[in-house]
Amino acid sequence: MDLSDLFGEGWCVTLAHFAPAQALERMGVSDVTDVDDGLQLATERLEADGTQPDVLLLGRELRDGWSLIVELEGTQGWVGMDRAVLEAVSAGGRVAAAAFEDPNQLMVHVAADGQVVCELDAITGRLPYAAADTEQTVGDLLSLGFSRGDEPTGQVAATDAAGRVMLALRAVTGVELQEEDFDGPWLGGLSAAGR
Repeated sequence: MDLSDLFGEGWCVTLAHFAPAQALERMGVSDVTDVDDGLQLATERLEADGTQPDVLLLGRELRDGWSLIVELEGTQGWVGMDRAVLEAVSAGGRVAAAAFEDPNQLMVHVAADGQVVCELDAITGRLPYAAADTEQTVGDLLSLGFSRGDEPTGQVAATDAAGRVMLALRAVTGVELQEEDFDGPWLGGLSAAGR
């Protein structure tokens, strides 16, 4: 699955091991409501004139207690990529991962137990952030062929950048995103932009 094929070149997805409403609240949404066609609403907000002072976050329940949070408004930064947000959605021994794309960048950030443990460049297949070797999540990424400075190897070398995002998210969370995960109703709300 290629999230850029689905959303274009500007998107952020976050996987958190909380119920959707709890994940959205930890991401700064104060009024979580049902949104029947959330992706259409996000598209309409993008097409509106001017930059919005807040960001629409959309969440839904996945499998095994995981939630998927989607945002399409990155003009003031991606909420899901904010260190404090990743720390909040990984607190209490949980793991969380967020991926984003905008022009010339395709990154995955991983947090475990309230701390960001690595930042992965999916274009190069490298972990530029100095992550601790003791972190299981980092070990899982390295075992797939992501690299600390050399060229990627294994599965990572054999796939494109979009595939690397999916490999990383699955390695860290155990969740394999499918296109149907993005269909149907959402929970949603507004969060302060430019966190």
